[in-house]
Amino acid sequence: MEASRIKDLRLAERIDEGELAWLRYVTPITERCCGQIAQRDYRGKRFAYWGHITAQNSVSMMAALKQAGAEMVAGACNVDSTDDAAAAYLVSKGITVYGWQGMSQQEHRENLALVRSFEADYLCDMGGELSAAYLDKAPPVRGALEATTSGLHLLKNHRLPFPVFDWNSIPLKDLHNRYHVGDSVWPAFGHVTSLGLFGRRVLVVGCGPVGKGIAERARALGAIVQVADLDPIRLLEAQHLGCETVSLAEGLARCQVIVTATGVEGVMSQEYLRQVRPGAILFNAGHSNREIDIDWLFQQPRRRMKAHIERFDLGDTYLFLLAQGSLLNLAAGAGPYGIDLFDHYTAVMLMGIAWMFDGIPEDIGPGLQRYPASLEREIADLSVRIRNESQGGSLGFGR
Repeated sequence: MEASRIKDLRLAERIDEGELAWLRYVTPITERCCGQIAQRDYRGKRFAYWGHITAQNSVSMMAALKQAGAEMVAGACNVDSTDDAAAAYLVSKGITVYGWQGMSQQEHRENLALVRSFEADYLCDMGGELSAAYLDKAPPVRGALEATTSGLHLLKNHRLPFPVFDWNSIPLKDLHNRYHVGDSVWPAFGHVTSLGLFGRRVLVVGCGPVGKGIAERARALGAIVQVADLDPIRLLEAQHLGCETVSLAEGLARCQVIVTATGVEGVMSQEYLRQVRPGAILFNAGHSNREIDIDWLFQQPRRRMKAHIERFDLGDTYLFLLAQGSLLNLAAGAGPYGIDLFDHYTAVMLMGIAWMFDGIPEDIGPGLQRYPASLEREIADLSVRIRNESQGGSLGFGR
């Protein structure tokens, strides 16, 4: 198996003990779970991770699993979301990593093949690509986790020979999608563009949990928010949130800021990109960096404006694309903001991995399955207890 492929191992020096201590302090749920997992015996467990490689959702989790004896490999699920210092730190601790910020699509595919060559028995996937790559393994993978709407769309097109536990659809993930993504997207937008939202017309494309959270937060920041969605029930809910509902074409013609949050690849096609209001700022908040047709877009005349902003001229109109169409709250150095907001998210992932290692019940068959409700409630209960215990703390975290 090929050695790690990362940007620069020397970047590991950027993560020192002080930063790790702070990370543990502001993510007490994950820290408590890591303490439990590190004491277990997971020797012989072979595990592959395909997700965002960042300090808040990789370093502590991977370290705990390795301390427990698990063999593992990690690959970046997105071409732009990797924290190169976090990737280097993991490699310095003996974990094989494939991924760096700014990969090409070809490099991304090569890294997926390298992760697949590990022959893991357990998977943790974001986007469905890793589970799809392991469909031909014999004997089959024992179990996998899936965290995204994009991944569920992909996996529903396949006959799965092993159970894939969907934690995208559980209430704790719904809370993360609705409240935490919205809280982190707009600070990233301000960081990249140096713009506020007051008085600006914002179009949110897709009003699932992520879209609702983004729309709510934008309204609180003074934006005039319009929502486009194919589901009339979601449109009605958007109206309850105080948003105007429009067709996609209407919103593109009116709005100065456009954000995709559908989980569906190709939703912002060439046809729609040509309809944007001149000078519109376009970015994505969904998992896939293909919600916007960047293949077509990058064939058009363009020029770099500043870090993470490119202008594209499209005949009668033009637009500014942020972070090359990757999810803005994590991609291209724009974040992360609110590391503590990922605390539940990482805990659900880590405890789901451990639950699979401990033995998936024999009555659970192949195919998409619900993440264990009892495990979700355990994590929620732990969260409530930790926060109640720490009410006297200056930040409300830790012990």
